[in-house]
Amino acid sequence: MNDTKQKLIHITRQMIDRQGIDAVSMRELGKEMNLSRSAMYRHFKNKEDLLAAVAVENFEMLTSTIRKTMESINDSRKLIYAILCTYFEFGINHQEHYRLMFRKQWDKELYPDLYHSAFEIFKLVENCLEKAENIRKSPTESTAIMYAFIHGLVELNSAQHTESEKGLDQPTHLLDSFLDLIFI
Repeated sequence: MNDTKQKLIHITRQMIDRQGIDAVSMRELGKEMNLSRSAMYRHFKNKEDLLAAVAVENFEMLTSTIRKTMESINDSRKLIYAILCTYFEFGINHQEHYRLMFRKQWDKELYPDLYHSAFEIFKLVENCLEKAENIRKSPTESTAIMYAFIHGLVELNSAQHTESEKGLDQPTHLLDSFLDLIFI
């Protein structure tokens, strides 16, 4: 990837961190980088194309973190717990990026790299569960259930639904309890 394109992604990431996804503007980005409108559109067709590139990088970063975790933990249950914690922490600490990755339905025909990145991380988690011999459901179904759970937990916490009377004030305890549903 050329330097200008990578810098556009980097600056967009910073804009998202400061002001959220909705504040990203091709015009403002061009001003910040001192690029003409035509120069901007040589690198990205439109704002959605640029945001898709940011989302791909996000998936790659999350995948890299999970791969490192996989290298350091051999116990299946502990590994899945660590992966869930990684997802949760990413979702809470990078809410706008998480939103970009998971709350938008990206067209897999237009953005095959993004689709591949998202699917790669799913397969990575699924492969971890394939190695576990003590799960209740198939690895694919268990991974899908995990995704539904962790995304729900991130959404509840992001919306500040952390009521102790509902047991939502201790997400790490919920993660551990959830594993009782996945593992025998």
